Amino acid sequence: MPDTRRERFREEYGLSGEAASKLTSTKEVADFFEDVAETFDADLAATWVANELLGELNYRDMRITDVADRFDEIERLVELVATDEITVKNARETVLRGMLDDGDDPDEVVDREGLGKTSGDAVQEAVDAAIADNPDAVADYHDGEGGALNFLVGQVMQATGGSADPGDVNQRLRAELDE
Repeated sequence: MPDTRRERFREEYGLSGEAASKLTSTKEVADFFEDVAETFDADLAATWVANELLGELNYRDMRITDVADRFDEIERLVELVATDEITVKNARETVLRGMLDDGDDPDEVVDREGLGKTSGDAVQEAVDAAIADNPDAVADYHDGEGGALNFLVGQVMQATGGSADPGDVNQRLRAELDE
C-alpha cells in the first residue's frame, strides 16, 4: 500500500512526489511523519523526517527503527525549530548529530552548547558593535558593495555564536545602515 499512501501524502499534505516517496519508504517512516505532521506544519515535518533525519540516519548506516524509541526526542527537536528557540542550522548540524552520535536529549545539547537563539537586545548590541568596529565595511556598504552587508552579518553571527536569526540580523543591519 505504499503507492496509495504516497498519493495520499501528496494530496492531503501537499507534498512533492520526491518528499512523499521518501516518507513512504517504510511503514515506520510514514507513521512517524504522520505523527509529527499532527503537531507541526506538514512541510516542516516532511523536511525534518525526510531530509534531515533520514539523511543523518543514512550517513550513519542506521534505519528509522534504530531510533524508534527516541521519536519523542526527535519531535522535541522539531518543536525547538518550529518555535524559533534554535536556528535550523544549529538544529541540523549540532543538535540532531549530538542526539544520534552521543545519545543526548535535544534540550541537553542546546544547553551544553549554548545554542538557545539570541534575540532582542543581545542581537541589537551585536549589530551596533559590528557597525562600530567595522567602519570600512560600513563605508563599502554605502558605496554599494554587496559583500559588505554579508561581512557585517557574519560579524554579528560570530559575536552571537551563530545563535541569531540571520534574516533578523540582515534586517537590523539594513535599518541601521540606511538611516
